[in-house]
Amino acid sequence: MPELFSMPFFTRSFIVLAASGITFPVLGTFILNLELIAARFAVMHAALLGGALGLLFGINISLMSMAAAVLSGIAIAFISYRGRVSAGGSLGLIMTVCMGLAFIIFYKSNVQAVSAFSLFWGNILSLTEGDVRLALAVAACIALFLLTCYKEVHIVLFDRELAWAVGIRAKTVYALIMLSVCVGVAAAMRVTGALLVDAVTLLPALAARRVGRSFRALLLLGAAFGLGMNMSGFALSFILDLPVSSSIIVVGSLTILTMQGITFLRRKA
Repeated sequence: MPELFSMPFFTRSFIVLAASGITFPVLGTFILNLELIAARFAVMHAALLGGALGLLFGINISLMSMAAAVLSGIAIAFISYRGRVSAGGSLGLIMTVCMGLAFIIFYKSNVQAVSAFSLFWGNILSLTEGDVRLALAVAACIALFLLTCYKEVHIVLFDRELAWAVGIRAKTVYALIMLSVCVGVAAAMRVTGALLVDAVTLLPALAARRVGRSFRALLLLGAAFGLGMNMSGFALSFILDLPVSSSIIVVGSLTILTMQGITFLRRKA
């Protein structure tokens, strides 16, 4: 095992998985509490389009995905702030247009199929030094935002109208939450691919919700589960020669089922 850390690709993968495992479950908590499932899909599709443009023009894929995700997040924030996400015909339009344009780019350009599919499935072992720095910067920004605005975020997630009534700038905090979700989803695409972003965001948050009883507990348990899922999935992928992102999902799903079983036994007792 120690000799693996002498390999740059392994070290880069380990660092990014550790950082994303600790911080990205926060995004899953945001998504679940604010019911941003549909918005998350729209952001993923927009980030995919940005990645396709990056491949086409030879620009850093992570930066292009992030830029597209942020632009889509600005539009989604206006749609979703007053609770209209569930009726989101606009979100469906964003998803459809972005996916259609991405496939047109893949079809009409000279983008290699392997590069195109890496956007969907991800390849943690191909991360560059720039990707690592970007992922660490995103993780640090998420952690800093949560630490500095913990009380405001907690109240906005609980009740936006109450937040406004007690003098908190709910719209500003909500916009920052949306921005963190958009940037985090784009960064997670480089870890797991567009189709498996939930592996490092939603799955740890779902496991934490099975046993957590407070907002602080959700955050701490989410970080613990996220780190454990990422590291266990990473190890499993090397032992059984499996894709890293798929291994993380398997471990995460088993963890959720275990937590569900523990909750059931507690209630029965």
